[in-house]
Amino acid sequence: MKSINEQAKNTVNLVGKVVDATFRSGTTKLNQPYESCTLTIRVTQEYHGREETSDIQVSDFVTKFTKQNKPNPFYESFQSLKDLKTIQTHGESEADTVSVGRMCSISENNFVSRNGQLIHGWSLNTRTITRAKAQEVGTFDLDIFIFDMHDEMNREGEPTGRFIVKGGLVQYGGSIDVLEFVWEEPDEINYVQRNWNINDTVNIRGRIRVTSEETKATHSGGWGEDIPETTTRMVRELVACTGSEGAFEEDFAYDPAEIKRAMNERKARLEQLQVDAQQKAKSAPKTEAAAAAPSSKRYDWE
Repeated sequence: MKSINEQAKNTVNLVGKVVDATFRSGTTKLNQPYESCTLTIRVTQEYHGREETSDIQVSDFVTKFTKQNKPNPFYESFQSLKDLKTIQTHGESEADTVSVGRMCSISENNFVSRNGQLIHGWSLNTRTITRAKAQEVGTFDLDIFIFDMHDEMNREGEPTGRFIVKGGLVQYGGSIDVLEFVWEEPDEINYVQRNWNINDTVNIRGRIRVTSEETKATHSGGWGEDIPETTTRMVRELVACTGSEGAFEEDFAYDPAEIKRAMNERKARLEQLQVDAQQKAKSAPKTEAAAAAPSSKRYDWE
């Protein structure tokens, strides 16, 4: 079977107009100068006859020298990104179109919220960003180990008609990330249900969706006029569209026993992440709590 130390296929192709760009520079713990940036790229793409626009973030990190202490060619090419024309600064018609591919990948991004809840997400990272004239696209092409497959349910416990595949993505060094993929087309869902199984290693391909969704409701009080309310929710999804016909042959599939060990290591990392967040919260300056306490000040009109 395929060794857990062999990284899975992990390819992201991203072409679109630059919405905004943030640049940073500093020095690593090994006293190595580095520069990084985060770009938001606007991608308008069509699939299954529907056109959709996503604003997708991608990060680039590059050191000035290689591990062999030689000049890093990626560092030199990175400098040209600093004069990118963005939608924010020049408008959509004059903004630069960039291509992020070849060395762009996806990884799990977990963090602990202020209320102590563990949040699961994903992020995109690359080593190459170049100006381009190409069709806008935001796609992924991954090999995953299937952990679970189930119908998506809404908050009321009713099926939405969509189908979820949860899979493990083997990263460098044998670590594993867990990602969720959503299927929306009935024919594709039916195919997956008939041909894929839990513990299979498969290829999955699709499009990246980062949009916002508005929910409208009316707040009705005991009297007076009803007040309309609109809330906006960020939608970040990996929308699957196709993949391998079935499970990979044994020589190309991951061993469930090795996957289980990698998952135990991931569990330990997440538990430590929560412990670190709790300790950080406990060591926070007490002045914050004092500032939040009710004021005893009396006002002139009291």
